[in-house]
Amino acid sequence: MYEDEVSHYLEMMKKTLSQPTFDFSKATSERVPRESGVYVIYDMSARALQQQIIYAGRTKNLRRRLLGDHKRGNIEGSQFRKALGQTLETSDEKEISRYIGKNCTFRFMVVESFEEAVRLEHFTTAILAPILNVKHKQWSNIPTHAG
Repeated sequence: MYEDEVSHYLEMMKKTLSQPTFDFSKATSERVPRESGVYVIYDMSARALQQQIIYAGRTKNLRRRLLGDHKRGNIEGSQFRKALGQTLETSDEKEISRYIGKNCTFRFMVVESFEEAVRLEHFTTAILAPILNVKHKQWSNIPTHAG
């Protein structure tokens, strides 16, 4: 029973990771649909030493999330941008945008059922442990006040 579930999500994760890669700097709205789905973001910089998955997410609108919130958004509306800014030790939105445009790529897969997308994102995050997902969870559990 559980083996079938694990096998199903492993196949879906593999399918996501085999999708075409898009550079944030060159991605156009015509290539990214407004449908729900899952995505992974890679860091291609020399700092990463090799292609590294740094973030995994899910959304009801891939185009808005990837090309709006993550590419051009701000740290208030994008956990990816917030965690990346913390890693880069900056809150300068232009610097974060430059880094994303120069160093980050993404892959996505449309998943019709949002509930299925949530499960796939959780599975992908648990298996691959992308550094920014892990760091964000650690930072969000730190109390913001004394006592």
